[in-house]
Amino acid sequence: MQAGDDPHDQRNQSDQSDPAHANRLALLGRCVAMIVHDAAQPVASVATRGQSALRWLRHDPPDIDAAVASLERLVADAERAGALLAELRALASPVARPRQAVPLAALLRDTLHWLDDDLRTHGIDVSADLHDDGGAVMAERAALQQLFVNLVVNAIEAMADTPPDARQLTVALSAHADAYVVAISDHGCGIAADAAPLLFEAFYTTKEAGMGMGLAICHRIATEHGGGIHAEHCAGGGARFVVRLPRTAQAAS
Repeated sequence: MQAGDDPHDQRNQSDQSDPAHANRLALLGRCVAMIVHDAAQPVASVATRGQSALRWLRHDPPDIDAAVASLERLVADAERAGALLAELRALASPVARPRQAVPLAALLRDTLHWLDDDLRTHGIDVSADLHDDGGAVMAERAALQQLFVNLVVNAIEAMADTPPDARQLTVALSAHADAYVVAISDHGCGIAADAAPLLFEAFYTTKEAGMGMGLAICHRIATEHGGGIHAEHCAGGGARFVVRLPRTAQAAS
């Protein structure tokens, strides 16, 4: 084999000639932790949902409606895990991922529906104020949904020590001339002053069992879509995460 024929050398040269791809590969290495943190939960839920469906079907008489509901949530959990793994796989590719006009209000409704079992299990009351003017954002749908799934799951975890009657999640969507703004607020533990500058750093976490990847992924997705994200401490307690995304003139899919 002649010098320069080593495929490893070729990959290294390719990475050096494409700094953006090299950065994505570096991020991929850090994002492996996300599999443990985010994908493990829906994967484990698949077995739980399947067992629940079997129990309902084995009842005498079988409770078909309950079994179907368990199976629907099983499918949602499997799709959620698949989307996470697809996001990691896409990070390793130098090829730009296709985007489409995504109706943001519908995406947020789907996200809350996807997580409704988790919200009910934790006794969280959801208030959704989704201003739907028929517009859209140009986005990779799976990545954008992952952003909002992460933020809602983060809010659920933040309210673990909140009294049950005060567990309130608010999701608000407002439309502006050139952008949409999504605000997700909780009545949880809030944001400490010293933590605020580090919230979106990879591997930074205030959770005992946290991996510190969820908010870093949210920041990356928002900025890659031409937008941004920031966090605020709510005056009445809790936190608010605000995502701003540019709107598109194209018709939504």
